[in-house]
Amino acid sequence: MMLPQSICAVLVTYNRVDLLKECVNSLLKQTITLDKICIVDNGSTDETPQYLKSIASDKITIITQSNVGSAGGFHTAIKYAYENGYDWIWTMDDDVEPFRDCLEQLLKLGDISKCINPLRLFKDNDEVYEWEHYFDYKTCMPIVHNNMSLRNKEYCFVNTTCFEGMLIHRSIVEKIGFPNRDYFIAGDDTEYGVLANLYTNVAYTKTAKMYRKRLVSLNKIRPLQAYYEFRNLFLLKRNLRIHFLQRNSPSFYKNLYKELKYRTKLILKGKEYTMAEKKDLISRMLRGIRDGIKLYKVRTNE
Repeated sequence: MMLPQSICAVLVTYNRVDLLKECVNSLLKQTITLDKICIVDNGSTDETPQYLKSIASDKITIITQSNVGSAGGFHTAIKYAYENGYDWIWTMDDDVEPFRDCLEQLLKLGDISKCINPLRLFKDNDEVYEWEHYFDYKTCMPIVHNNMSLRNKEYCFVNTTCFEGMLIHRSIVEKIGFPNRDYFIAGDDTEYGVLANLYTNVAYTKTAKMYRKRLVSLNKIRPLQAYYEFRNLFLLKRNLRIHFLQRNSPSFYKNLYKELKYRTKLILKGKEYTMAEKKDLISRMLRGIRDGIKLYKVRTNE
């Protein structure tokens, strides 16, 4: 077990005040006391500002900014914790709720990894979110293993991370910098984990747990998601090329087409969408690909 070090939890929120309250309460009840909680509000328009004003203290720092997406929120949050000298930085969205001993269990792996991820369960039914996957540098997409490793051991190593509960040491942040704000949403933590994996074995453990709130079906595609998930594939490809020397890999475009086809079928068959919503989502995915290609070509001269 590592020696005690300073820990700052960083939380990004936007217009989900009830979930935010549950997350903050769970942080305050951890079996290992946090030195600081930093909450970044991405310009909420609900009751979030009033709630944050009521809890601000020496223990809880509030940063308010315009809505620059979760990527911009985590950039600000991790930058704050790093620049204020905290040894460990614990990241989370407002829709997660760590178990009381989650931080304690994460820190038990602090001697073998400087970037550690907890198991997540859906709060409405305790179903495990099977997150174990490996980032494929050629396709810029995950290879999913459905927690196969965790069936026989308490932790395993992966090559990326997730900001829903990631615990990262400042020594890694010093090497890789802060999350890339260009992503807005989707892909920012993927890139951050890939970069962290260059300097530490990124760990994923089932002994540290947190709830993940299921507000909507995981299969329902949101408008912003439809655009940014496709656009950001090209951003990932561009940003990681310097490390893995992958240029125009045929497998990237093959998997891009496969994913677009799969998502399009889901949308067209989805009874939860109106016809206007279906048209909008498909249009956003195609625009995401077009804009992604432009991003990639302009920045790499290809």
